[in-house]
Amino acid sequence: MDKIFMLIGLCILPVSCKQNKSANDNADIQYKSDAIVVSPNSPVLNDIVTESARLQDFLAEFRTVGTVRPVTGKLAGIAPPFAGRIVKSFVRLGQKVSAGSTVFELASSEFYEATKTYFAAQSANELARINYNRQKELAANGVAAQRDLEQAKSEAHIANQEFEQAKATLQLFNIDVASLQMGQPMKVVSPISGEVVKSDIAIGNYTKEDSEPLVVVADLSRVRVAALVKENYFGAIKPGDRVEIFTNAHPDKVIWGAIHYVGEMLDEETRSLEVIVECNNADRELKIGMFCEVRFLSSPTKAIILPSTAVMQEQDNDYVLIEISKGNYIRRKVETESVHLDSVRVISGISEGENVVVKGGIYLNR
Repeated sequence: MDKIFMLIGLCILPVSCKQNKSANDNADIQYKSDAIVVSPNSPVLNDIVTESARLQDFLAEFRTVGTVRPVTGKLAGIAPPFAGRIVKSFVRLGQKVSAGSTVFELASSEFYEATKTYFAAQSANELARINYNRQKELAANGVAAQRDLEQAKSEAHIANQEFEQAKATLQLFNIDVASLQMGQPMKVVSPISGEVVKSDIAIGNYTKEDSEPLVVVADLSRVRVAALVKENYFGAIKPGDRVEIFTNAHPDKVIWGAIHYVGEMLDEETRSLEVIVECNNADRELKIGMFCEVRFLSSPTKAIILPSTAVMQEQDNDYVLIEISKGNYIRRKVETESVHLDSVRVISGISEGENVVVKGGIYLNR
């Protein structure tokens, strides 16, 4: 029984000693507002490591993956706007086309009805305009009643509105109303200049107005790469920075680009931000949908770089400990940006030459 009590006593003794040491350490540290004073004899000082803040050459560099996409407005899927039958094709794969050039012709009863409505509205508008002009002339000579003039004016206004609506309906589908004729097939045109990268046109096939695009035209002289950038690298990038693109097809060749846009919406699942890089693709080495490696290079600058262990958090604020003299420290609010996994760039709060606690600062927390 005595041996058991002795063993229990031996187990309790180290714990008691450790608690006493912690209590002594706390007693060696005094806090006054943001100032911290550590006793010269405190063992805590042995765990504190400081580093002099200095400006150094800074070039943020990191890699991520991206996906090649077309530049907005430089890719157009061309589908028939009305149900009908394909009667003629004007393009082939790889062909260069200009904006407004005819891609295929479509025989459509719906298009014929829209054409008929347009010409009927055009005729009614012309008759209403002539009648209104005649009533104005008669009223000026004191022959027509004011009521007839007002009615003719109203009819002319309504007829003009109906004509403009009919014209707008056709122009919505890039139809040149100046050359429009009754009974002719609809000429479906390309809205952009570029190259035919897809064509599913089959003469004689019947298509519906909600069918998939039959032709895809794209201008791929410039493309964009959508890259996913992790949260800790946000501070290292900005629009205009240079970017290197590498592909599996040509792993040793650098394709240069520049940051076009830095997204504002963080993906909560991946904690990543979409960054759009625009690249010259004159050699057509970047294909739509291709995966690639993206190497970000920020503009060279001077900055204070510290280990990430120097920065501590309290609620929503970041702060560091500045060493005034041995054993005397002051808490300082700072603004920083992560540039690597283990380092941060100081934006504000620290001046060059100040000694910053980079390790052991946790022992000085209240």
